[in-house]
Amino acid sequence: MLTKEDTYKKAFENIRKTLSEKQAQRDLMLSAAYKANPRLSEIDMLLSRTGADIAVTALSEGKDGVEQLQKKASALAEEKKMLLKKAQVPEISYNCSVCKDTGYASGKICGCVKREAAAVMTAELSREMPLQSCRFDNFDLKYYSDKDGADGQNPRRRMTAVFKLCREYAIGFSPETSCNLLFMGDAGLGKTHLTLAVVSAVIEKGYMPVYASAGNLFSAIENEKFQSEGKGVYDSVLNCDLLVIDDLGTELATSFTKSVLYNIINTRILIRRPTIINTNLSMKQLEERYTPRVSSRLIGNYEGYKFLGKDIRQQKKMESIK
Repeated sequence: MLTKEDTYKKAFENIRKTLSEKQAQRDLMLSAAYKANPRLSEIDMLLSRTGADIAVTALSEGKDGVEQLQKKASALAEEKKMLLKKAQVPEISYNCSVCKDTGYASGKICGCVKREAAAVMTAELSREMPLQSCRFDNFDLKYYSDKDGADGQNPRRRMTAVFKLCREYAIGFSPETSCNLLFMGDAGLGKTHLTLAVVSAVIEKGYMPVYASAGNLFSAIENEKFQSEGKGVYDSVLNCDLLVIDDLGTELATSFTKSVLYNIINTRILIRRPTIINTNLSMKQLEERYTPRVSSRLIGNYEGYKFLGKDIRQQKKMESIK
């Protein structure tokens, strides 16, 4: 699991590696050009001398002498430029014109680093989850029945409202103001699809989410605490822009996981950082599994939504058989 620090470190590494490769390629071409045309080395020597002469002249002879030397330096630089062009040695083409691929502009992290960090996060999440295939534009409401059930509830109307909620949540997302969401319902009803669509949109906005299944999340935190594996995982979980815990209730329930879950939920409520939790459990089952302290905070601080319908994965499988 990549922390925010890991993500930005990787982004800087990628940017600098690309720049280093471009510089190395140009150095090889320069070396060949200098070897083929000794005039280039001569120009460098003359430019160096001219620069020293300008400094001395500025102190002794005044403005006119400096201008003459500057014209000489400009002519030499232009000659060198033409010779390098003739030798087909290009200037480095930077991916970012603002920071010249250094990662910093005006003493601050450049926007290109944030974009690269988003790409790193997307790639990392995509290795674990189908991030690219779970988007708002391919969430198909046709798999939800448009008929009222025995309880009077209409799955399609309900899920249309949930879909709209998730899309609006993603569009207006802010780590400071967005609410906590609790998605409940049976397996295969689209909880993971919609939360991944939210995560993708949040990443595109430049924020750093943490997304993990409950089992992987608690395992990573436990390994960090007791086996010194990983660094900053728990801190990242507590302080990330958006935390998504998928499949809560499928992990092995221990006193450690219960304590960690309570601390995560409670801390993020206190520091006002949004969290989305997906679970197949009902609120009563959550209370029985994690104690009333957890369920109380979920009820009081999360907006809960029940997913309705029939298992979409099974429906798609049946379609493929026909």
